Amino acid sequence: MTKFIPDLGDETLQALVEALTESGQAVSLYDAEDRLRYANKTYQGMLLGDYEGPYTFTDILRHAAKHGLGVRIDDHDVEAFIARTLPRRRSVPRKSFETDLVDGRWFWMDHTILPNGWVLSVGADITALKHNEKTLRMAHEEALAAARTDQLTGLPNRRHIFELLDETLASRGVGSSLCTVIIDIDGFKAINDTYGHDAGDAVLEHFARVCRERVRVQDYLGRMGGEEFLLLLPEVRLTDAVPIVERIRKEFPLVRLGSSGLELTYTFSAGLTEALPHDDRVSILHRADRALYAAKADGRNCTKASFEGRTPTTWTKAF
Repeated sequence: MTKFIPDLGDETLQALVEALTESGQAVSLYDAEDRLRYANKTYQGMLLGDYEGPYTFTDILRHAAKHGLGVRIDDHDVEAFIARTLPRRRSVPRKSFETDLVDGRWFWMDHTILPNGWVLSVGADITALKHNEKTLRMAHEEALAAARTDQLTGLPNRRHIFELLDETLASRGVGSSLCTVIIDIDGFKAINDTYGHDAGDAVLEHFARVCRERVRVQDYLGRMGGEEFLLLLPEVRLTDAVPIVERIRKEFPLVRLGSSGLELTYTFSAGLTEALPHDDRVSILHRADRALYAAKADGRNCTKASFEGRTPTTWTKAF
């Protein structure tokens, strides 16, 4: 096979220059001393504007930064940017990277060192792809959040609050502590039967909102299902956990039921336990659940604490 030797006559070169100029890609050619020898229309729009020289790489960067052109520099320190860029500019024969511009566009750059030491850069506009990528990422994050969130209360759902419990148990260090509280709204079935399910939903939303306002920032509150909630209190001992639960209970506000304006009061029972060194999710929830049932058996509207191998103890009771 005969090797093709292109005819680079004046007409061919003119056609090549016109193609590069109108291609939409950003094409530039710097010589071995980093002086700009060729820039097509797109590249000129990116970095040069009405610049009239000198056309060294560093001078062009300074001009662009001063006139709101070119690459976005996070710290706005063009000299520091130049100092970081120059050592990498000819460090490898060829590299590809993405860069974002001050005007919000993104380009994928192919950077090639030619045999004579000149630098050829060809950039493709990938702004639409980056926007699509951002949209997909946001959609993924929203879907993930939805999969972890109880739609009614906005709290972590059963799956997510259990994941948080597992993570908190696994990450405990020596001497650290964790208390878990299972909370059940008293007489919830009667609320639904008397006032309807919309009233029940209002009570659940109300409890979640009031509870969030009264716990610490580092605490986790999630809905286990129905009228049951799980409260995780990291770095809290059992005796210190009781005041936190009672702060939620104290002077609990009335809930207003929709457009009817009816105000309803309700109470809750709580079962509380502190994590032991060998605890996993099953064992710690079992003790908290025992304490909750004991609280309900004792007349509800109270907090009981459960210890390993001991009968749950009433710590507080509201009347």
